[in-house]
Amino acid sequence: MLKILEKFFKKTPSDQDAIADINLACAILLIEVSYSDFKISDKEIKSIIGLFESELKLTKDKSEWLSNEALNIHKDVNCLRKYIKLINENYTKMQKKNLINMAWLVARADNVIDKNEEHRIRKLTELLHLNHTDFIKSKINTE
Repeated sequence: MLKILEKFFKKTPSDQDAIADINLACAILLIEVSYSDFKISDKEIKSIIGLFESELKLTKDKSEWLSNEALNIHKDVNCLRKYIKLINENYTKMQKKNLINMAWLVARADNVIDKNEEHRIRKLTELLHLNHTDFIKSKINTE
């Protein structure tokens, strides 16, 4: 009887919820890269929105909403562990490389790659279990 009640009240996320959570995790990591130089320019935000449209295949409205949501959440985030874990559990190596490419494009959006932005991308590469070679290739390929 207890198991039936647990099963009844247990919320199981739908596939759409899982995709939304992963997209939000990616958005927060991109905002983190953008903010690593302690300022987020409008060019970087526009770049992030454009990447959501082209890479995540989202509409402009959803891309803007995701960007705003990530900005709001990022203000209160003191640890990125749960977002990185979500990506590591659900993304393939190729998807992770694509995310690092996106991070480089965000860092380049204002035509200045700050040393803190580069460092943040390097750390994200490591935390996503990618090689230093992947970091270097991504940096070169997005120039």
